[in-house]
Amino acid sequence: MKRRLLLGLILAAVALATVGVDSYGTAAARRVTKTHQFRCTDRNQSLYFLVYEIDGHLDRGLMYVENMQVANMSVEWAGTNFIKAKVNGNTANVAFLLGKDGNLMVANYTTSTRVPVCHASYAYR
Repeated sequence: MKRRLLLGLILAAVALATVGVDSYGTAAARRVTKTHQFRCTDRNQSLYFLVYEIDGHLDRGLMYVENMQVANMSVEWAGTNFIKAKVNGNTANVAFLLGKDGNLMVANYTTSTRVPVCHASYAYR
């Protein structure tokens, strides 16, 4: 009787320890993914950008026209409120500047010019 009770307590302790380690491992491996969403609201209304952020770091960007994905983009911060999004495969020194304040521009880094594309709504989810 004492052996069964002792064996039961040992098995219960092992089961609880296993559950605790398993839930800790799952929580530690979970990555937080958020998106920065820019959608033109005044002109070029069919244009929008989606930038993925994983664990607080910008990961990749996508450009859509007429609800179809037209480009994959490499992204990085360009100052405090702007994201620089460069179309993958484009060899020109040109990128989109996506502003949290709604300013969307095309920046030519060779000639140091910026041209407004549209004013956009911004969402961070």
